[in-house]
Parts: sequence; C-alpha cells; structure tokens
Amino acid sequence: MIDKCKKLIGLLILIAAAVISVYLVRMYYPEFYYHTIHLTMAGDVDGLADYISSFGYGAFLVSIGLLIFCNVFGIPTIPFLTVNGALFGLLPGIFISWVGEVIGIEISFHIGRIFFRKEARRLIEKKHMLTKLDKYSCVKNMALARAIPYSPNILFTAIAVLSKLTSREHLKSTLIGKIPSVIIEVWLGHDLIYFSEHGTRFIVLLFLLLAAYIIHKMYKKRRCFNNKCL
Repeated sequence: MIDKCKKLIGLLILIAAAVISVYLVRMYYPEFYYHTIHLTMAGDVDGLADYISSFGYGAFLVSIGLLIFCNVFGIPTIPFLTVNGALFGLLPGIFISWVGEVIGIEISFHIGRIFFRKEARRLIEKKHMLTKLDKYSCVKNMALARAIPYSPNILFTAIAVLSKLTSREHLKSTLIGKIPSVIIEVWLGHDLIYFSEHGTRFIVLLFLLLAAYIIHKMYKKRRCFNNKCL
C-alpha cells in the first residue's frame, strides 16, 4: 500500500512538473515544443542547432533545460549533446552539456530512489543486469559505467537506484563519470557538423573509440574465460 502511494505521488509530481514546464514555455514560446520535437525526430541537426541558437544568450539555459528534461523522463539526450559543440564552441559546449547531464541524472536518481524502485528493478531485470547490482555499488564502477559514451543514462540510473550507493557517492560517480562521455559525445557531434573542416579528426576519434571498444570486449571475454578455467 505504501509503495503504491509513493508511486502515485511520484507520478503526480512528474505529471505536474511536465504540465507546468510545458505551460510556462508555451506561454512565452508557443512554437518551442513543435520545432524542437519536429527537428529532433527529423534528425535535422543543423536545424536544431540553428533553432536553439535563436534564443541568443538564453540558449545555454535552453540546452541545460532540455538535457534535464530528457534525463528525468528517460529520453535520449544524444541529439542535444551532438549540437552543443557547434552551438557554443567545443569547450563551452562540453561544460554546458556536463552540467545539464549531471543535474538531470541526479534529479532522475532521487525521484527513482524515492518513488520508482519497483520500476527500476523491472528495467534492470529486463536487461539481465540484476546480478550486477553489487558490482555497481561502488563509486569507481558506477563512474566507469557513466564514462561510456552513448550509454543509456536511464539504465545506469535504474541500477544506481537499487544499488548500495549513497546520494553523495552517486553524485561523485556522476560528476567524474560524465566528464569523458560528454567530452567524446560533444566532440564527435561538433566534428560531424563541421565535417568539412574536422573530418580527419572525426574519423580518427571514431576509429580510436571503436578500437577501445573492441579491446575492452576482448579483455572482458578473456577475463571471463580465465575465471571459468579457475
């Protein structure tokens, strides 16, 4: 009964937050959601970058707000991370993206831990990762998980919700872990948009990422094999 009440309260809070944010934005920018959703769904990266930049000095707040919103509601943030390097420049884009990701993940984590533990459990059971809760109950491993580029935030947030991590430990792992992943995602997005200028760098970085992924998989497979042999 208590769990049902918590879930209901959590849903009401999320619905209220969504309704209020939509109402406030539509009051001042009636076409905001239409343009943002349309450009994102169409994969129009240049159009999305141009639209967000049309907010002038407020563009960085728009970007951070979108990243927070996406993390809270389990929406992939890749389109917005992709354009941030082109919008604000490489270093400012990385910093703004990191801030938005960290805040969004932290809000999502606390909402999940208070209201949606059962839903988090169902998600990680579906992904066959329930047995790995102990592994991710330390700052180092959670930070490494967050550091993987293009990894699903919602999955590792669900794992964190059920893990033994304290709020302080989770914040530390997110602050540290999101640095490399955000750098890579924003950097790749920046070079992809300006491919004519940075095409070689984009290809080199992409190749290094693929090589690192293959080496990691080979190492993991070898370690599992050795453990079985033991």
